[in-house]
Amino acid sequence: MEDAVRMLQHTDFTICAWDGERLIGFGRVLTDFVYRATIWDVIVDRAYQGRGIGTEIVTRILHHPQLERVELFWLCTRRPGFYERLGFSSKEQTGMVWNRSKNSRLE
Repeated sequence: MEDAVRMLQHTDFTICAWDGERLIGFGRVLTDFVYRATIWDVIVDRAYQGRGIGTEIVTRILHHPQLERVELFWLCTRRPGFYERLGFSSKEQTGMVWNRSKNSRLE
């Protein structure tokens, strides 16, 4: 718990999904709010997976007013198929990138 608290204290931006008082999904971003952002830890409770919650978290991150100037969103993942459906493309073995100018059709 101590590590989670510290992690959140040093996170620039978060999106959470709730079912009442229960946290069911979470995504966090480290960013300079202009040029680059890295999406970390998009997590959805297993009992709630398959309902579009992860997609909604990522979509809200990409289109949030505080992040609208960010040019490139980097993403580290072990599940590239899920994110490719959202417009991310593989650039290197270690990550993926979402380019706002190439994905304007999603806005």
